Amino acid sequence: MFYLSQKKITRLEFLKIFGVSGASLLLPGLLPNGLSARAQNGHSVKEDIIPVTTLIKPDAISLRSGDNFGSTVVFPDGYDITDVNVSSVRCEGATVVDNILRPKDRSIIFLYNIGDLRDNLPGGYSVEFTINGQLNDGTPFEGSDTVAVLCASQGVIYHTSTRKRKSCNACKSHAVNKIFASRELADINRAHRGCNCGIVKEEINWQYYISAFGQTSKASATVYDKRWGWPPQLPMGA
Repeated sequence: MFYLSQKKITRLEFLKIFGVSGASLLLPGLLPNGLSARAQNGHSVKEDIIPVTTLIKPDAISLRSGDNFGSTVVFPDGYDITDVNVSSVRCEGATVVDNILRPKDRSIIFLYNIGDLRDNLPGGYSVEFTINGQLNDGTPFEGSDTVAVLCASQGVIYHTSTRKRKSCNACKSHAVNKIFASRELADINRAHRGCNCGIVKEEINWQYYISAFGQTSKASATVYDKRWGWPPQLPMGA
């Protein structure tokens, strides 16, 4: 028996929540060979690690809830998911409390408890969760997805880096003041076309974070300019 939002659900209901029809596993960015677009482009993928496509549910996780959350992990062609060492699997410090094998789709649904997540996990509306583990022969695999994490002590923000000497003048004088709720937003809102300054992340007080971006599971604002006032004004009663 599984639990979501303090409610008992059956294994079948759990599968329905994840939408585990064959079509549902063709996630956005999942390519025919089973690799995500990020993996195929070579981003953050080490040659000796099997890249797996990962989907985390629910989309928003409250660290105070004590509920369960899950991940669907899809392996590339040629791998037998029965070779996975389930006891080795971790998601941001959380161990697996149950799993469902789906050999036909080369996928496994792993279930975790929110209370087992690492203590220093930051909050935010675009927090990367990494799943890693090993096959029985010790071969490692890894994949990631982004979700909203609420009720943390710190919030993660993104901005262009101006520390290197080659940083563009526009970033040093203008974009340095702007922070974003996700890496993707920081990338598409660069100071000018052709800017290749690095994008870095840092953590700020959670109350300042929600003051800048809103308190819902999806950011009501996507950018905050420090020239509007820094740190942001705290919410009433904070």
